[in-house]
Amino acid sequence: MDLREQIFEESILGEINNVITDVHKSNGDIQNRGHVLAISMMCALDAIASHGYRKHHFADFIVAHFPADYHAYAVQIFELYRNSLVHSWNLFEVSIYPDSSGVRIEGGTLAFGLLNFFDALVQGTGDFLERLAVDAVLQKNTLARYDKLKRTAKP
Repeated sequence: MDLREQIFEESILGEINNVITDVHKSNGDIQNRGHVLAISMMCALDAIASHGYRKHHFADFIVAHFPADYHAYAVQIFELYRNSLVHSWNLFEVSIYPDSSGVRIEGGTLAFGLLNFFDALVQGTGDFLERLAVDAVLQKNTLARYDKLKRTAKP
């Protein structure tokens, strides 16, 4: 496992999985922990996607690596979930559920279960890492992102 895989799979996704596991142990489900988990998942997706994609990295990553049922909603997930959760701590225009229900339009509103989204994020990250091994554009973008991040390190 290279450093990038270790960061993505252990530090980012592993930490979120630890929280999900801990919440299940203490509560029996993830009820009443949705916003905190959703925010961490949106931030994780944003961070991972920024390694391989540029201008619309969040939505581009969903279309390229998430299961097909998420593709049509990539921009909405960015605008209505990521932006609203991270910047305003609200979900007035969409719904999340503390379960594994799939992404769908429900009464005119985009909805999905957080556990389903997390599974899609894990699957998407795995797919990204597999493609990274053979895709020259993803390699170039990832190296550029890594170099940019590395320059921020203090000696």
